[in-house]
Amino acid sequence: MGDNVRLALRSLRSSKARSFLTMLGIIIGVAAVILVVCIGQGVKQQIANQLSRYGNDVFVVRPGPPQSGGGWLTGLSGSNSGLLTGADLTVVAKAQGVKEAVPLSTVSGSVSGDFTEKSPLIIATTSDFADIINQSMEAGGFFDEQSGGKGVVLGSNLAKRLFTDNAPLGQALVWHGQRFMVAGVFNHFDAPPFSLEANFNDAVFVPYLTAQDLSGTVLGVYQIIARADSAADTNSVMTNTNQALLSAHNGSQDFNLVPAAGAADDSNQTIRLLTMLIAGAAILALLVGGVGIMNVMLVSVTERMYEIGLRKAIGATNQQIMRQFVAEAFVLSGFGAVIGVILSLAGVGLLRAYTSLQAVVVWDVLLLAPLLALAVGLFFGSMPALKAARKDPIEALRHD
Repeated sequence: MGDNVRLALRSLRSSKARSFLTMLGIIIGVAAVILVVCIGQGVKQQIANQLSRYGNDVFVVRPGPPQSGGGWLTGLSGSNSGLLTGADLTVVAKAQGVKEAVPLSTVSGSVSGDFTEKSPLIIATTSDFADIINQSMEAGGFFDEQSGGKGVVLGSNLAKRLFTDNAPLGQALVWHGQRFMVAGVFNHFDAPPFSLEANFNDAVFVPYLTAQDLSGTVLGVYQIIARADSAADTNSVMTNTNQALLSAHNGSQDFNLVPAAGAADDSNQTIRLLTMLIAGAAILALLVGGVGIMNVMLVSVTERMYEIGLRKAIGATNQQIMRQFVAEAFVLSGFGAVIGVILSLAGVGLLRAYTSLQAVVVWDVLLLAPLLALAVGLFFGSMPALKAARKDPIEALRHD
């Protein structure tokens, strides 16, 4: 085997450009498979870490039956008829074991400070939201009932777009022709790519009752976030809340409850499907790389026909000839796999350093992808090797 590998290396060195182009499909396939899985796993961890800030005692009530899915804090809940109501908020708040409950509603309108945002994300909620969200403030604090319904809180990105001041506390913000005072600015929320959670960095939070008065209509609630008295009793509190809502909805299960810690399932399912789709395309690239190896080795067999005939004439067996060409396929796919792994690790490092994608190394795929590349290379390389082994030595020697 060692002799065959040395012969393979010498043969590949004699045509370096062709060997590299042959390996390119394997390199791209291995690097793509590893990168896609590492990015997908990293994003899922980011979303899990993001949602873990709510704690095990927090659960979410969403419109729609449980099987309909829907996003966690998306604000994209469809028509107003499919939303929860203020009455539902009261039912949840009064359910046995619920410590506090806050609504999340989206309202429209432009907001103006030093600059104007025509279509910002405006979220109407109550002052208890600050206790549940568990997010620190960059400046100031959350609005309270003592502000007379005229206090607002900004996400960090929106604050920079609306005001020239780095900490615009006490400054005026105009919405629906009314002047509001900026009570605080949130620190930056982690917002993983592909997360179905609304990006609170681009949001302005306004008092729920004030938003309802200015809108002139009863606001639909796309999400109710509730906290149980004790994390140990969260499941039983969710059961109590579900029964109370069923009674209020005349037995219709047109809502669903999920623990906040498990609310990443919607995002994770989307990421899983994307990962599978792109990984499948990367595996196809590996197969294309295998076809490339087969084509180049068929050419190599034709070019070295006289060498094959000479070796067989002096006693080389079919197995020895076959092993020689299989070794070449092994070396090609092996080098391609190693280069692909190196490039993928470099890609993970660059993504973590220069983007918000915190890809993580998945050791299982780091081992499986090269093994798959070797299997592909050996499978496609065995066909030309078999052709070489079966050549008649006299015909091979006659080959010009």
